Amino acid sequence: MYWLGGTPRDTGYQDLPWQVEVSPDGRTARVFEITLGETPLNEVRQKLRLLPSIGLFTLPDGSRTLEAYFSSVKLGPFEANLVTLLDADEAFVERIVAEGISNRPMPSGARRLELSEAMTEAALALPVREITYVPRARYDAEVVLRRFGEPAQRLPVMDGRQYWLYPDKGLVLMLNDRGRDMLHYSPPADFASVRDRILRGEGLESLVQ
Repeated sequence: MYWLGGTPRDTGYQDLPWQVEVSPDGRTARVFEITLGETPLNEVRQKLRLLPSIGLFTLPDGSRTLEAYFSSVKLGPFEANLVTLLDADEAFVERIVAEGISNRPMPSGARRLELSEAMTEAALALPVREITYVPRARYDAEVVLRRFGEPAQRLPVMDGRQYWLYPDKGLVLMLNDRGRDMLHYSPPADFASVRDRILRGEGLESLVQ
C-alpha cells in the first residue's frame, strides 16, 4: 500500500500509526486522538462509531485485564482491529465479577467474563490505558524504518517474531513472519513494565484474546 511504503511526506491524513505525540513531561502519549490514561472509552466509541465488545479476561497466571475490542475499524487510510486495555481498579473489577453474565474459556488459555449491561455502560467511562493495533497491511523492516525510525532495541524471539522497541514513544512493534503484525502503545512512563512482560514471554498476542 502506497501510504505505508511510499516516500514519507505530509499526506494530509490523521490517525496514522506512526503519528505518536508524547506529552511534555514524557509520561503519556497520544495516538489516534487517544491520550493514554486519560481519554475515556466512550470517546473512542464515538470517534469510531462502533460499540466495542468488552470483556474481563483472567489469564492463566491469575492476572485480570479489562479489554474493549473494535473489529475492522478504519484509521486514516488503513484498516485494522483495535484492542484497548482499560484502566479499571480492583473494586471495579470485583463488581464485574459479581455481576458477570457468562464465563467462557478462550483459545489462549484465558477465560472471558461477559459484562452485565450496567457494567458495560460503566466501563465506557473508564480511560484507555493501552492500545494494541493489529493492521490489515503487512509491515516489513524497510517500511518500519522509513515510518517509525530506528528502534532503541530489537528483541528477536521464536517462531519468526521480532519486537522493535521505542520506549520514548511507548511503542512496541511486533513483526511476525507467520501471522499478523501488531503495534502496542502504552504511556512511556509505563514502558518498562510492558518490556518486562515481553521478556517474561508474555507476547503481544496475549493482549489480543
